[in-house]
Amino acid sequence: MIGPLLPTYVFLRRAAKSGALALALDVAVFAYAGYLLLSRSPLLVALAAPYVIAPLLVSRGPLRVYSGLASALGLLGVLLMAQPQLYYQAIGFAIAVSSPGAVLVATPDKGSLEGLFRYFVVSTVASSLVVAGLSGGGPLGSVFVFSGIALELGAFPAFFWVPDVFSRASPEGLVLLSSLTKLGAALALSLLSFDVPPYVTVPLAAATMLVGNLGATTSREPGRLLGYASVYHAGLAIAAYALYKPLAPFLMFADAVGMMGLFSYLASPGPKWTAYALALNQVGVPPLVGFWPKLALFVLAARANLPLAIYVLGNVAWSIVYYVRLASSLEGGRRALAVAPSLFALALGLAAPLWLLPPFSLLLHH
Repeated sequence: MIGPLLPTYVFLRRAAKSGALALALDVAVFAYAGYLLLSRSPLLVALAAPYVIAPLLVSRGPLRVYSGLASALGLLGVLLMAQPQLYYQAIGFAIAVSSPGAVLVATPDKGSLEGLFRYFVVSTVASSLVVAGLSGGGPLGSVFVFSGIALELGAFPAFFWVPDVFSRASPEGLVLLSSLTKLGAALALSLLSFDVPPYVTVPLAAATMLVGNLGATTSREPGRLLGYASVYHAGLAIAAYALYKPLAPFLMFADAVGMMGLFSYLASPGPKWTAYALALNQVGVPPLVGFWPKLALFVLAARANLPLAIYVLGNVAWSIVYYVRLASSLEGGRRALAVAPSLFALALGLAAPLWLLPPFSLLLHH
């Protein structure tokens, strides 16, 4: 059903452009996707929440009317990745990581256009690697698939594009790219058919966390700082993949909530406290939702590899330095909608013992 739905939705949505019909089409696709995800796993519905919220946070720009389209296509790409057919998985990955990036030019200034070109080059290479890997299969195919996902996440050594794009593009255009493309790539870690051993992924995760934290600590421009912070979070997701695949999307989910909120804040500031709340969510301070996946990662690492657990904890503590500095440097504003991501992070964190209890109990027995 997803195959025919995709071109039909794109055609109708492109014809509607904006207005009530466009909104109705977006809502219908989100509702249908939610139904399919609910039938597969209720937790996947929670992981899809950023796809619904992010378009609402694009505050301005002539292309903001297409943010719902880009987000819905990204979610449909995730649904395709969840299919057993390898060709659907390959197409789904390409759609999931490229569609949200198209809104990078929400405000078509020179920096955003340069960022879009750079991102689409990276996205094309990443998708090509995934397609080649899924087609070939075997150990070499798994290496290709993982390389494509790691490139999309911004893992070491191919991480320079992330701070480059994040520092060039306008913040409203980065609301979707900084959150949904990363979440889509993290979902690919657990949905696509491949396997890479820990002796490859753990050193890569450690190097990625290190360069991300180093870059963020030495950066002063907010976009570049958040770009390097995204690299650090990619390292956490890869470490989670090495220990327990299903945890990787939850780590990037929590990061996506904070990233889309921070870039929305940079585009149109809200109350000052929201900047601190979002920064603390990225650090992993309870009761915000960013705390729980990091706790699970630490518990798993402590059981499997104590030095890795200490290393992860040290990097989490390191991130406090630049996230608090970032929140302190931002000016406050009056945009009411800017509080939504921080309230969402708080609500999910407070309710986490309910919706995360089943998977966390599985983690404890893993």
